[in-house]
Formats: sequence, structure tokens, C-alpha cells
Amino acid sequence: MAGGSLAGRRAAGRPAGLPTDMIVAVSSEWVYGFAGRSRSREPGPMSFRVPREGLSVTVRQRVNVRLLELAVPGDGSRISLEGNRLPITHSNDMIKELVGRS
Repeated sequence: MAGGSLAGRRAAGRPAGLPTDMIVAVSSEWVYGFAGRSRSREPGPMSFRVPREGLSVTVRQRVNVRLLELAVPGDGSRISLEGNRLPITHSNDMIKELVGRS
């Protein structure tokens, strides 16, 4: 099982009911999103869980953030997250895992 996390601040998906601050984790089969602001604390409730199989992953970069869009297979829904590019968030690790095995 491989994993990482991403703080999805002010996510484009927020109007869809996602929390402002999120922790995103990746396993070999699933991508999970939890309400939370810090990896050093217990995460809040699960906001989403999507299967990795067939998942389409798009990454865009701005000056200091990365935009991650997950297109869910089957229903065509999309989860858009905006994450800090600082290495302390481990967003690079999570994105590499998703893009490498999406």
C-alpha cells in the first residue's frame, strides 16, 4: 500500500460539498478524502472515496499550487483539489503515485 497526503485548500470542488481543508490519501485501490487541516492530527470524517481503477488524473501547476482533478469512472463526476507545492504536504508523493498508476 502506497500513500501520501494533500491539503486541498479552497478546492474548486468546495461548492460540491467538500470541506475547505482536506487530507487526501492514496492506497493501491482507493483515493480517500478526509476533512482535516493537519497530518499530525486525527482526520475528520471521510468526504469521498473513489476507486483508482479507471480513474483519470489531471495535474495542472500554478506558481505556488498544484491543481489536481480526479475524474471518477462511470458517473463522470469530478473532484478538483488545490494543494500547496511545499514538500511538507507530501502532495508530490501522492500525485506521483496517482499519475504513475492511474
